[in-house]
Amino acid sequence: EICLLSSLPESAMRASTSVVLLMQLLDAVSRVSGAVAFRGGASAPAPRQQSYIEKTHLRQQSGWTQFVEKVTPILTQKSKHAEEARFLLIVSAQRSASTSLANSLAQQHECVYNCNEFFGGAQVNKQCRAFKHLGVGLPALRRIQLARDDLCEHGIQEDFSNPGKPVEAAQECRYSCMVALKLFVGHGVFGKELADLLSHPQARVIVLERDPADRWCSLQEAMINRDWGTDPSHWETAKNSTLPACDHKASPELLQQHQGWYEEVRGILHEGSIPHVEVPFDAFVRDSEAVTANIWKFVTAH
Repeated sequence: EICLLSSLPESAMRASTSVVLLMQLLDAVSRVSGAVAFRGGASAPAPRQQSYIEKTHLRQQSGWTQFVEKVTPILTQKSKHAEEARFLLIVSAQRSASTSLANSLAQQHECVYNCNEFFGGAQVNKQCRAFKHLGVGLPALRRIQLARDDLCEHGIQEDFSNPGKPVEAAQECRYSCMVALKLFVGHGVFGKELADLLSHPQARVIVLERDPADRWCSLQEAMINRDWGTDPSHWETAKNSTLPACDHKASPELLQQHQGWYEEVRGILHEGSIPHVEVPFDAFVRDSEAVTANIWKFVTAH
């Protein structure tokens, strides 16, 4: 079989059909090698397994598909959390019910403070906002650690996202205080900063995703109607489990941004074997209380 490589005339290598001949040669060598392996009793080498990123890329080539059908904890060898939860990270995108989910989580315990879009956007409690601006230049993880330490020491001023929080936070929340926040692609947290945040032993990661076509329609409707309401209970069609059907495709820009963001996040989670919860938008809209309860079990598991 090795002689096959030297049997090809030198002139043929210079001919215009060299590429075709070379492909035929490689195919022949492959068939012979397989036969030799079979005769020798050894099994043929197993086909190379596709990496997580390759699978994601192939899936995206045919358009967006829902990652999971229902709320799904992605458990790994690290599923036993090394430390108790301090940061609830809702990785999502605009118009995906992330505000409602953050509010729901903040209502699960009086010592969960909702900082919403801590790293960007206008929806930030003023006390969280103070650390958002004071911490500019510091790593994302350090900024949220400073905010959490201050809130758990001094408490938070009650607002729509933080109802019924204890006044004496230092006494009542010393061992159970958490901060919930959202992470969007536009918040500027990428690469190592994002990986450090998601992989922190005190972080609990919730990945909330909505069909980008529906996100696009929701964005258009919100801008046209100037209605940025975020409470699913206000959606008449929530009773039917879905919002009105969207007849439009997501813009190429939004689709590319959407896919790139979730690919980066899931790549980090997969490569680091980081336990997290996958939450489809439709599942949360259908039964937000049950979904929140399931997420809370994951958050408090220790």
